[in-house]
Amino acid sequence: MLGRDSWLLAVEEDILEPELPIIDAHHHLWRHDPPGDYLIDQYWRDTHTGHNVCASVFVECGAQYRSQGPIHLQPVGETEFAAS
Repeated sequence: MLGRDSWLLAVEEDILEPELPIIDAHHHLWRHDPPGDYLIDQYWRDTHTGHNVCASVFVECGAQYRSQGPIHLQPVGETEFAAS
């Protein structure tokens, strides 16, 4: 994650309207190596930089599908992962 963190730290963004409520149109969470995990702690850190992110929408990205069971229920693993 060091490469990602150094890239993010290279730019400082001005907070233009800190009181303006923002709904993040979508985000993903995943366990992946490389480039590395992106879990709720990283998302929380990224969205609490001075902007008023008050809600977000988790979007399926094919992460953590169930490896067993009926094929049509394998995507449920991602919902279980996100909820955990």
